[in-house]
Formats: sequence, structure tokens, C-alpha cells
Amino acid sequence: MPNFKIIQDVPDQARIKIFGSENDALITTNGGYLSVTAPVGGLSITAPTSGLLVTASPDGLSVTGPVNGIIVTAPASGLSVTAPTNGLLVTASPDGLSVTGPVNGIIVTAPASGLSVTPPSGGLLITSEGLSVISALATTDVTEAKIGLVDTAGSPSNTYTVLSVATYSFGLVNESTSAANAQATAQLQLSPDGVVWFNDSSVVTLSPSSSNGLVSDIFLKYARVYYAAVNAASAVDLTIFFQGQS
Repeated sequence: MPNFKIIQDVPDQARIKIFGSENDALITTNGGYLSVTAPVGGLSITAPTSGLLVTASPDGLSVTGPVNGIIVTAPASGLSVTAPTNGLLVTASPDGLSVTGPVNGIIVTAPASGLSVTPPSGGLLITSEGLSVISALATTDVTEAKIGLVDTAGSPSNTYTVLSVATYSFGLVNESTSAANAQATAQLQLSPDGVVWFNDSSVVTLSPSSSNGLVSDIFLKYARVYYAAVNAASAVDLTIFFQGQS
């Protein structure tokens, strides 16, 4: 096209460019998204009174700070960050991540599914002049039903890891009612490694329609019940309860 010298000789000049006050062009990348490269001194974004809304794509929001980091100053009313459906991922630099909240503190409201914090390889360090952690008591309640037990040699119950359980006990119920001699025996066993086991209680005998409990005075990582039938000709229905609180 003659006489259109810009298009003919320098077509790049025909594009519309937007420049900031420093005469640096704003760049679009990744299919037309706007890319803002912060200067060495950092990038300052002042939100209006109604607040600043950043809507991430379904793939998530990735923010890479400059060498000196990103400083976010929250208003007096607090800072609200709503993560996209796939969650919010914050990757700290090797020097660590520092979050300084406003005067009123930082409130993190977890979803109904719970809050998961995965620390980096170096561990998670929380420094506070006064740290208060409030949590509801966690309880464990597991039931094992041994129906038609005739083995007089005995077998172990499920193995329970009790390092995180502050208090626990085993409940034993002989559910048998038809045979008067349908008895069972039980004994508490502990182990430091899940391989070597030793008895931590005397053997208790449970007659039909009777119950008993086993509690340990020694704290080790693993616990279980070793149970057996007294008479192979009289099947026993034994129920073992493991209940704990942390």
C-alpha cells in the first residue's frame, strides 16, 4: 500500500501502546493479559475506599514479588482475601515468609472442610509474644466385632498408634448369650515399634454378657488387645472398643 509509510516501513508504529508516567510501555502477555513489571523500588497499589478486588482465573493467582518482597498494608478494618475454587497457594522465598497483620490482628477463617498448612522443608516457625491456640477436643471411637470366636491360641486386635492420644482405653464386651461356657480372655499389649510386643496387663476373663476395661500405665507408641476363646466348642462374640481423647 503506497504512501502508507508507517505500515509499509515500520508496522510496529501502527500499534496502540499505553505508557506510564515513566515512559515504560505496559505489556500484555499470556494471550492478552496485562503484565505489570514493578520497578526496582517496588510497586505501590492504593486501593479506593471501597476496597480492592482481585479476581483470579480458575487456574489460580500467581504473584511473584521483587527481591525485596511485597508489602501489603491492610486498612484498619482488616484485610480480606478470598481464594479461588482451587485454593490459595503462597510460596515463600528461601528467606521465609513474614506476614505482619494490622492492629486488630489477622483472622483466618477456614472452610468447613478444614484448614491445611504445609510447612516448607525447613519447618514452620511461629514467633509470638503471646500465642493462644484454641481447639476442640478430638475424640477417637473405633469398634471391632469378633463374631464366632473359637481360636483358643489367640489373636491380636487392630494396632492403634497412640502417640497423639492423651488418654485412651479399651472396652471389652462378651456379647454371647446362648452358651454358658462361651468365655473369652483378653490382655493389653504395648509396643515401641510395632514389632516387639509385651503384655501390659493381667489376663481378664469375660463370661457371657459381661464386660471389662483395659487401661495402660505405660505410654508407648502402639497398643492393642490380645484376645482368645476359652473353649473351642463354644463360639464367642467379642466386641473390642478403642476410645481415646486428644
